[in-house]
Amino acid sequence: MLRMDRIRNFSKVGDTIDPPGLVQIQTVSYARFLQVDVSPKKRKGEGLEGLLREIFPIVSYDGKGTLDYIEYELGDPRYTPEECRQLRVTYGRPFRLRCRFRHDDKKGVLEESIYIGDLPIMIGGGEFIINGAERVIVSQLHRSPGVDFNVDFAESDRPLHGAGIIPERGSWIEMAVTKKEILAIRIDQSSKLPITTFLRAMDKAYGTTEAILRLFYETEKISPADARAHMYAVEPIIEPKSGEILVEAGKQIGDAATAIQAACKKKIEVINKPSDELLLNTLAEDQVDSHEAALLVIYARPRPGNPPQIERARTLFTEKFYDENRYRLGKVGRFRLSRKFAHNVKTSKIPSARVSPDYISAYMD
Repeated sequence: MLRMDRIRNFSKVGDTIDPPGLVQIQTVSYARFLQVDVSPKKRKGEGLEGLLREIFPIVSYDGKGTLDYIEYELGDPRYTPEECRQLRVTYGRPFRLRCRFRHDDKKGVLEESIYIGDLPIMIGGGEFIINGAERVIVSQLHRSPGVDFNVDFAESDRPLHGAGIIPERGSWIEMAVTKKEILAIRIDQSSKLPITTFLRAMDKAYGTTEAILRLFYETEKISPADARAHMYAVEPIIEPKSGEILVEAGKQIGDAATAIQAACKKKIEVINKPSDELLLNTLAEDQVDSHEAALLVIYARPRPGNPPQIERARTLFTEKFYDENRYRLGKVGRFRLSRKFAHNVKTSKIPSARVSPDYISAYMD
């Protein structure tokens, strides 16, 4: 009969190392987030302190009133953990913000401590007491900000390349080559549009087709007698006498080569041998030809019923991609993006990161 009064160990080899604290991810990260035992003047710009520094200062709509952040205070808990379980309340610390208000029309400043609420406290095993019940934080994988490239084999018989710019905060941007050899872009799961439309909206300097062609391709000026059918026109080629447009900007000269040789006298700017026709195909599908028109197209996509208003469209685009509080790559995203494109950018000197036309140019290369 098997005796149960002693423990039998059937393992051949003992533990090499002691098991680590499996809840350290929660406890250490939450302690770093709150920085309870650190003096307000010595707190690092991370966690709750870093978040408050990002939000403040808060400026009024007229720009005259400003609310500045000084420090935050975490008071002592009102109840013990056992009392919180019995009373069915949350075990936490009173959270107060010390702020300073300034107004241009008034002399002096107002400084006051504002009670915000109670921040839950993590107890020994990494759990919280919320309304009397114990709750834990479950760690999940988070997609890192930055730029990621992908290859799709499902939609075509050839690989279709794509990329995505994932910010720490703000709208996701996805780029992909379609079956028609067009580089399309999708903003926050909206419908696709040519990437040149987005490029035109980013800056007035890229509003014209000529500016985009000069940005991505090597151009040269030639005599009209040297015009050939395989070349692409950088600027519209116009017949001098009638004013007829023989070839539009970004189009292939084709059969118009004979007419150009016979009628034109001034030099024309062309792309002789493009290394890649992807952007030329995209420009052919682009229905807009100016910075303002591109802004209106992007503005109308999520709100098709609204009347087009250029000022609202410009404000929306600026807030969406150029406002530090609404769009930011963050240090991790900036580091990964700079490493991908070999940019020597120090993240410590950048308060925020924005999408730049250089990244689209580097992606095309």
